Amino acid sequence: MNKKTFLVTAIIGFLFVGGVGFGYYTLKMNANSFKAIAIPVKGLPTELCEDWEAAFHEVLSNEAILQEIADETQYAEKLGVPSEEAVSHLKGAIKVRFVKRNNWIEIGLVGKRKQNEDLMKIAELLHERGAENVVKKSPSFQQYLDLVSKQRADTQSGQP
Repeated sequence: MNKKTFLVTAIIGFLFVGGVGFGYYTLKMNANSFKAIAIPVKGLPTELCEDWEAAFHEVLSNEAILQEIADETQYAEKLGVPSEEAVSHLKGAIKVRFVKRNNWIEIGLVGKRKQNEDLMKIAELLHERGAENVVKKSPSFQQYLDLVSKQRADTQSGQP
């Protein structure tokens, strides 16, 4: 094989390997991703956790709250959704579930892996706004939050 043929073959090989690598990277970055904030509920009755889950579902399906979140986080721009469809897209992307095996309630979003950072910021805001409104519907949730914050304060003050 002469130098010219070898050089052309090597260039074609590098282009092929680069194309396959880029295709694989693009495939991975466009894979579905779920980013959530977990509320630990270890030791609480299952019925109470399911009630809180239903309250979060109800609160996070309210279009007025979702519009505030979409506006505040610039949801349409960050996730590439038309602005008139932002609320309906956000409503479909939100997932709230009680995971018995792990003893927590997850509040999060489904999106693409390349959007993970934005999804996590939006999930944090969903958790914050959801908790504010669930407290109004279910006073037992406020009692739980107060207990958790007291336990954290006691733990932190006990350390040197």
